[in-house]
Amino acid sequence: MKLGISIATGVFAIAVLSQAASRRDYKVEEREPFHHTFANDNSLDVDNVNGSITVIGDDGNTIRADGEKIIRAFDQQEAQRAKREVVVDANEKDGVAQLYVNGPFRNRNDHGGEDHGFHEHREREYEVTYNFTIRVPRATILRLHTVNGDVKTEETSGRFDAHSINGKINMTNIAGSGTADTLNGSTVITFRENPKAESFFKSFNGQVDVGFQPGLSADMRLKTFNGSAWTDFDSTAIAATAEPGEKKDGKFVYRSNRLSSVRVGSGGPELKFETFNGNIRIRKLSR
Repeated sequence: MKLGISIATGVFAIAVLSQAASRRDYKVEEREPFHHTFANDNSLDVDNVNGSITVIGDDGNTIRADGEKIIRAFDQQEAQRAKREVVVDANEKDGVAQLYVNGPFRNRNDHGGEDHGFHEHREREYEVTYNFTIRVPRATILRLHTVNGDVKTEETSGRFDAHSINGKINMTNIAGSGTADTLNGSTVITFRENPKAESFFKSFNGQVDVGFQPGLSADMRLKTFNGSAWTDFDSTAIAATAEPGEKKDGKFVYRSNRLSSVRVGSGGPELKFETFNGNIRIRKLSR
């Protein structure tokens, strides 16, 4: 049985003002490289504000972070201020390697550091972007958060928690389970091994597109407000959750303003898919 879910009950849009949409014509641009290696850690925690996070799994036994700090400022004085005020705190504790972009935009400062004891509230005439590329052992547990930027992973197999506000989430050829959630952007994921534990995939304004290996067994919960959801896995509606459907173009189409539940294979871990303005696509990958 093929499943399709179509839901259209109104139009809702939001706009998020980001620091990246600057009102100023910055005259100064400076770039600084960033390098740091963590040893003996099995978890990576990246907390960024403006900029992308890319994580690549490999056969190494350390976490190796490379990046670039991009400063754009109204003048040289503001550029120097940006250098002092916005830094990366690199921390290690209890097996967790952490990169924390710190500056006066943080409401709380739990990480200390030079010039971070007192946060001014006068307008800043600069913006700072950090773009990270981090190589990790494949089984590393990942917590990746940014506000304005994309989150990408490749060839990882650890548990994951990936979040962005204004950016896409793209996870390629992964294993493991966890959460991938963005507000403005698409969430696109392909699994080389199907998840064995509960997972959640979400975009508020964008598509959710997740590919699994053949032989998937899972219980799926799907919810979209302005969009459609479908899968090319054979599936059955779980009783008392999904509305009765009608067959259309070879697929069963369900119309509902509620969460719809379907079972693939013999059932298994709960996989949740949610979007407000966008479509959900659950694909069967070819081997």
